[in-house]
Amino acid sequence: MRQAKSFLRDKALFGSDVPLISPDRWLRDFAVLNLKDSIRPKILKNNAVRLL
Repeated sequence: MRQAKSFLRDKALFGSDVPLISPDRWLRDFAVLNLKDSIRPKILKNNAVRLL
């Protein structure tokens, strides 16, 4: 997660460990991470949109 705050902020993608960890659980855990609000949408959606 340290790198997701810096040089990987434009490359990190959302992923859950389904079926071991549900997407809802992953999103709850993700919400409490120490990330800037500008980085969260990149990891959850924007980086994937750009990639695809």
